[in-house]
Amino acid sequence: MMPSRFPPRLSASAAVLVMAAGALLGGCAANPIHDGVYPLQPEQTVTLAPGTTLTYDSFSDSRCPANTQCIWAGRLILRFIVDAPGGREEFSLGPDQPVAAPNALHGAQVSLDVRALPLARAGAGAHAADPLAVTLRISQAGTPASPSTSKPPRP
Repeated sequence: MMPSRFPPRLSASAAVLVMAAGALLGGCAANPIHDGVYPLQPEQTVTLAPGTTLTYDSFSDSRCPANTQCIWAGRLILRFIVDAPGGREEFSLGPDQPVAAPNALHGAQVSLDVRALPLARAGAGAHAADPLAVTLRISQAGTPASPSTSKPPRP
């Protein structure tokens, strides 16, 4: 008798077991991210879903202090880290780029509330005694962002 080129057929109960295991494992691949608003301080971490956290890692503030004249306006860069079952992902936000969609969040967006950011301070920078608090909104793709996350109008 010649060996068959086709794999052996599964019994009905075995097929049901294979499909159930696949559905169960597929459901564990990505826990849904919960929409919400998160006020954060540097180095603070929040849980967005079981096994998925977002950390406000650090900031760099080279903006021109208020009531001074500068040659260069400077930049504010806020760095974040997402730790998820699929790995770790870093991303940055700032007034010039207030929205990101890290792959680790499976379609959810992170929006920075730029209107809540303080003005640049004299001697601005990442000083432990002078933390820069931020407010983030997490929303599923397709959910309209809050008007407070859009860029402020230019004078």
